[in-house]
Amino acid sequence: MSWLGRLFAAAPPPPAPNTVVIPDEIVGQLGGGDAPLQTTVNDALRSLIEIRRRAAEHDAEGLPFWLRREAGQKGEIDESLRDRVTQRRAAETD
Repeated sequence: MSWLGRLFAAAPPPPAPNTVVIPDEIVGQLGGGDAPLQTTVNDALRSLIEIRRRAAEHDAEGLPFWLRREAGQKGEIDESLRDRVTQRRAAETD
């Protein structure tokens, strides 16, 4: 704002497009250290986008990759594990 604007108590100009106001309590939690706030916010947003991208890669059930089943093996693994347990219990009773 110019000095004339301040002198006559003019309203401040509207913010530029794509301007974001970050509350002070969130700024304190970002923990950017000596880095400029713009860099810290940029890194935080990129991290959030990456987390969401990785979450979208999971199947519809929301299971992580190590718990997902292969497409062609719907019940085969469950049946083979059930057979092993049955065989082990039979061997323990003998």
